[in-house]
Amino acid sequence: MPVLHAAPTLDEQVEILKALADPVRLDLLRRIAAVDEMACTDLVDESHVSASTVSYHIKTLRTAGLVQVRKEGRNFHYTYRPEAARALAAALNSLG
Repeated sequence: MPVLHAAPTLDEQVEILKALADPVRLDLLRRIAAVDEMACTDLVDESHVSASTVSYHIKTLRTAGLVQVRKEGRNFHYTYRPEAARALAAALNSLG
């Protein structure tokens, strides 16, 4: 997970934009952001995609710093990290 600075590096901005560019990932992120924390099983049920597909897309969201993953036993729980999106928004706003 990248360490986000006040102004994300160009590489960090690109990773966040790539993560948000996929409709499935954006849908998953919206669902996670709507609650404090979401269990993987709930995300699979709500999004109607397979657990392996969720896992694949969560990895990209996590790499971009948009999602935090917590493991409890055999279950995974996801939390939205808004600071990554805020840092990207600030960088985009600075363009003029």
